[in-house]
This record gives sequence, structure tokens and C-alpha cells, in this order.
Amino acid sequence: MKKFSVLLILLFALAAAGCSESEQAAKAAPSGGSGVLSVKYIDVGQADSILITGPEGGHMLIDAGAELGSENNDVIPALEAEGVERLDAVIATHPHYDHIACMDDVIENYDIGTFYLPDTEGSYTSSTYTKMLSELEEYNVNTVYPKVPSEFMFDGASCEFLGPVENETKDCNEYSLVMRLDWGDTSFLFTGDAGSSSEYNMIDRGFDLSADVLKVGHHGSEYSTTREFLDEVKPSCAVISCGEDNSYGHPSPLTLGRLDGIPVYITKDCGDIVVTSDGKDIEVFTEEDLPKGSAAEKTSGDAETVYIGNKNSRTLHREDCGSLPDEKNRVYFSSVEEAEAEGYKKHTCIK
Repeated sequence: MKKFSVLLILLFALAAAGCSESEQAAKAAPSGGSGVLSVKYIDVGQADSILITGPEGGHMLIDAGAELGSENNDVIPALEAEGVERLDAVIATHPHYDHIACMDDVIENYDIGTFYLPDTEGSYTSSTYTKMLSELEEYNVNTVYPKVPSEFMFDGASCEFLGPVENETKDCNEYSLVMRLDWGDTSFLFTGDAGSSSEYNMIDRGFDLSADVLKVGHHGSEYSTTREFLDEVKPSCAVISCGEDNSYGHPSPLTLGRLDGIPVYITKDCGDIVVTSDGKDIEVFTEEDLPKGSAAEKTSGDAETVYIGNKNSRTLHREDCGSLPDEKNRVYFSSVEEAEAEGYKKHTCIK
């Protein structure tokens, strides 16, 4: 297993119990490119979405979910904030709402190189899943149902699908695509909602499951992340995506017990979690949600509103929006009309 940076070593004790205020105030993480690979576990509540920025600046999205029953779309603003213009690859690990609720918007708004999804052989359907498939066809997206094992390259990094080994199951979670990404001497394992059955199948096939960073399966459910699986993965740290006060009790105390001794980062405690790799060492960053309004306080009641455009996505934001682009990607306008004349479209923060 590869060594961690000094930063992670110093944070070890705190990470296992969640994120402290000092961690929340950590400096902003590198966003990938220039030989650095960045994996951003987006805080989308009781759902999953992961943005990977490759060492050459390419982008891959794994899942685009929202909480069940919610119409919130936190994925598109997150992509906009990172200046994403194109997605080289998209993976929908399985058809559940909390993993694909926002996929139709992703398909509509971004040019996609290849879209990967599991072959459920018609055993599962929903209006959300049907709409996603319809959008893929309408926009003529290159769609692949990968065999296991199979490999593909992403931005200089090597990726391999290791699950599901079997697709004869009534449990949609067990259809989850499991993918390992290797960059240099470091590796990441992404598991969707794969449970113990899928884990045992991969072990039985003798797949190399070792990884520095484990995305814990099924939001930390007790039915995933078996001891046998952890013995194979041997992660240096783990990330769990789940919502605060969720009705499922995720992450399960049983799962956290099995992860004892491994630094665990949980989105409900940490917000967005970013893990970077330079091909040798890994760093973990956590940060609070961007402040809404505090940096844009008016000095007088007559002050004019400043509008900030993302020159990459051509989206216009209010100055107090929580999804502002990086400074290098900003262009400033004094009115919505001025921005629209330049071809910018309003973000949801502008009524």
C-alpha cells in the first residue's frame, strides 16, 4: 500500500471520528491536471456522485444522484464550479434514483465521450431509469455495457471493471459496476452500492481488489464492506457518501467497526471530500460548503448587484451564489441583460 502524505498522517486520529473544524478549514484541494489526479466525492446528501479530474485535465463522472424524493440537483453546480466543459467518461453504477436522478441533466448539458452502465437484463425499471436511457438515445451517446473484467484508459490512468461478476440477481444494488482506477503507484476502488454477494464473487474470481482509497459500498450499509473484502482491498483510507440524519442509519455501526483503524471520511460530516494523487502519494482534503453571502455583503443598501459568469460553461451567477467558478474562470457583468447579450444563461441562483 502506498504511503500517505504528512497531511493525512496528521489528520488520522481526527478522520476516523469525522471532520473537525480545523479540517473543514483546510486549504482548497488541487483540482487535477498537471500530473495530479483529483477525485471529488460530492456531497449530494443520501446519494452518490463522484467527479474525477485526470492528470491531463480530463473529466469522468461516476453517478449523478439525489436523495430519494428530492428534486435537488447538486451535481450540475458542482461540475460548473470545477469548470467542466466535457465529460470523457460517465459511469452510472446502477439504476437507482440516488445514483442517477440527475443523469438526464448531465446528458443534456455535456458532451460525453463514453457512457458506461450495467446490463440489468430488463430486471429493473423506473421512470428515472427509462428517461436516462431515452436521453442517451436522443443525444446519440456512445453507450457501453462493460464485460467483467474489462479495461479502458482515462486521461493516462488505467481503469478496470471488476464487478458485477454475475447479473442474475433480484437485488439491483448487486448490479453495481465496480471499477478500480490506477494512477502511477496509487489506486482507487469505486463500488457503487455493491453488497456482500458482489464482493464475494469478485474475491472468488481472484481479482486484484487492492486500493489505497476505498469508496465504501452502499453508503456504509451493514450489508457491504465485509471483513473478507477489506482484507483484499487493504485501503489506507475510506470514503462514505451519505446524508445527515438519513432514515437508513447509514453508515452502520457494524461497518464502521469493520473499518476500525482505517481513516474514514463521511460526506455528511465533511461536505465535499477531495482526494488527490501525484502518482506516488495521496492527500485528503475536506472543506465546508462555500459561504453563501458572507463574502458578498453589501456596503450600502444602494450597492449594485455584481453578476459573475463562468467563461467555460457560459453560466451566469449572482455574486452570493454558493457555486461560483474558480477565479481564473470568472467574467464580471453589471446586469443580467449584459450577460445574456454575451450568450450567458442564468444559473438557478438568479430568479
